[in-house]
Amino acid sequence: MEYLSNKLFKQFTILNFIFLLSINVHSQDLPVIAITEIESSVDSSSWLDYKNSKSQNFQTMLETQLVQTKRFKIIERNRIDEVLSEQILQGEFSNNNTRMNVGGVDYIVYGSITKFGSKTKQIQTSGVSVVKLIAEFGVDLKVVDVLTGEIIKAETIDISLETGSGTSTNSFGISDTLADPLSDIQRTAAKSSAALIAESIFPIKLITWEDELPNCCGYLNYGDAIMTEGDIVRVIKQGTAFVDPDTGLKLGSTEKTISKLQVVEVLPNFSKAKLIEGENPIGGELIRFDLNNATKSNNNSNQRERLGKEL
Repeated sequence: MEYLSNKLFKQFTILNFIFLLSINVHSQDLPVIAITEIESSVDSSSWLDYKNSKSQNFQTMLETQLVQTKRFKIIERNRIDEVLSEQILQGEFSNNNTRMNVGGVDYIVYGSITKFGSKTKQIQTSGVSVVKLIAEFGVDLKVVDVLTGEIIKAETIDISLETGSGTSTNSFGISDTLADPLSDIQRTAAKSSAALIAESIFPIKLITWEDELPNCCGYLNYGDAIMTEGDIVRVIKQGTAFVDPDTGLKLGSTEKTISKLQVVEVLPNFSKAKLIEGENPIGGELIRFDLNNATKSNNNSNQRERLGKEL
């Protein structure tokens, strides 16, 4: 009887978590973000056909991934210039006692594609040759606080993806390549970019742990917008906060990895992960991606209230 009660309680907790996740995020003051044009400073001689499309494609994918996190309000691309122009004008003609009422933005995301190309790896022995084609894609992104004009986050995302392979001998050969390697590597980069932006405001957390099955399962508060089946993540226990003694800058807090999880199922609003190393978590812990296993000025602060949660 006690076992049945515990089972029902855990099932109720999980269902309640899923329900709250689907409605509570919308009740918060979500940050309003505008993604301006992503420039491209490089072109690959191997993919000249994509010269005029790759930066626009990446921008569209980044917008899609951020929307799917359900943590942001994204300004439509065709309204960005209009909104920012009105916001700038009101900033010029308002003073500290005037609050701007324009439906503006809190943060602007912009950047540039800085790496784009491919390389070949070949292993050749007596009578056998193995070739792998590796695509590389890099982007530098910056997040600007509209109220202060400060760059508050700058990140570089570098992605490598095996896009094809082939094996040949003296008598036969076989090869396999992705149908659209550019799209695949851009999607991976957009997912990583969205994760970096989203995590800085709404960290990944382990909501609850269900231990009815061996080593399974933990429920994470992000779904397929930034998580992928097979991802390895670390469960973090935070300790004492510390600051830079010279500048007074808050650097963070001590961290201890208590276990590692592998994502086994990804849904639109949440993910499930199993224990692969360490002790069973209890829920509520901070989650970070395991990188070793990875595939301000106040001059204008009174002119307008921030529309969403601060970065």
